[in-house]
Amino acid sequence: MTTPLIPPHNHDIEAKTLASVMIDPDGAWPHVSELPAQAFTSHQARALYRAMTDLHAQGQPLDAPELLLQRAVQNGDGAPMNPAYLTGVLASEMTAFYVQHYVSTLRDLHGRREAMTLAFRFAHHAAHGDLPEEDLRTLASQIGTTLENRRHTGTTTHATAIDAALADLDLRTPNAISTGYRDLDDAILGFERGALYVLAARPAMGKTGLGYSFALNAARNGHDVIVASLEMTARQLATRALATAASVDLSRIRQRTTTAPERERLHAHAARTRNLPVTYLEATDQTGLSIARDTRNHHAHGHCDLLLIDYLQLIESGRPGSENRVQEVGTISRNLKKLALELQIPVIVLSQLSRAVETRPNHRPQLSDLRESGAIEQDADTVMFIYRDEYYNPGTDQQGTAEIIIGKQRSGPIGSVHLSYSAEYVRFGNLSRTT
Repeated sequence: MTTPLIPPHNHDIEAKTLASVMIDPDGAWPHVSELPAQAFTSHQARALYRAMTDLHAQGQPLDAPELLLQRAVQNGDGAPMNPAYLTGVLASEMTAFYVQHYVSTLRDLHGRREAMTLAFRFAHHAAHGDLPEEDLRTLASQIGTTLENRRHTGTTTHATAIDAALADLDLRTPNAISTGYRDLDDAILGFERGALYVLAARPAMGKTGLGYSFALNAARNGHDVIVASLEMTARQLATRALATAASVDLSRIRQRTTTAPERERLHAHAARTRNLPVTYLEATDQTGLSIARDTRNHHAHGHCDLLLIDYLQLIESGRPGSENRVQEVGTISRNLKKLALELQIPVIVLSQLSRAVETRPNHRPQLSDLRESGAIEQDADTVMFIYRDEYYNPGTDQQGTAEIIIGKQRSGPIGSVHLSYSAEYVRFGNLSRTT
């Protein structure tokens, strides 16, 4: 006979945690308040914790037994809190010195209970076959994330937010990942944590080349990068990167007509870059859910500082026929923004533009040109477009230049930045600055 599994808990630590608050409200509550109510498994402890939460919100003291008991009785959604429980907490002979240890312990136990719940749910659906395979895989990936020692519970005090803002202000440089291009860093401050970036362009503008260069520049600076390429294989992307870095025409590589010096340069650049921390997601049936799942798994092991996706319109929802394509893309873009916030990483998504760009006298892209655009424009923190005048006007004086148009920036101005561009090698670079 199988012994029933008992969800892990520790009622003694729950009582000690609450006693810490009553002994030292100012010192203990900032730590204890990070816990969700579900971290307390004892009905009595949870009632007392909720009473403390309500009193703190009203500016009332947390070490007044009569107020706590009154509030706990008012909040009672079952048997009210027993006064004897509060008396027992008050009688605890201890200090608040170990409150952070207590909070960490309760958070870990709560995570293990959540993992058990999801695991049982997974086993149920796996046995009955009543969930689509993609949903089942996503459910499986969520089991491990419950074990992360997460601090955010959905609420933050104004004081905490102010302290975080001041900590950012005290940094000598913006807390962001460099794009690798000086003027673009000046314009958007680099790629910030929790933000969704969209890089959009018409075909042949160099969208993949610039997006991939963002990823490689981040990796060169020691950041772990995940690349989800739905259009090209990892081998194709690596070949393009080598051709760009070694100044070798990609068509010559494909035709196997490179010279000995060119091959020597390619091998030299390969040796220098082979150990860059870049991981490719290459499954042929990638969906929005699978990309999020795989990214979470890598992030849980400390191997994801930035996610690049090439490109948005190729991502499937994994649920054919459930909604039209505009709604599908909207759902995907919203989920990518949530993923950026959840993991606190920048997510860069490449996107196509509609043919409307070609029908106007001025071919510079604008926000309305985003394909299936409504949700993309709304969800993105920053939207950038690539425009090369030489593509449309061969006689232009802007030869060898790409204009990066910042069409939207949630926390900064819009405008344009110019980079050098080599069509032969699909290479973007910093323009020379005159002093």
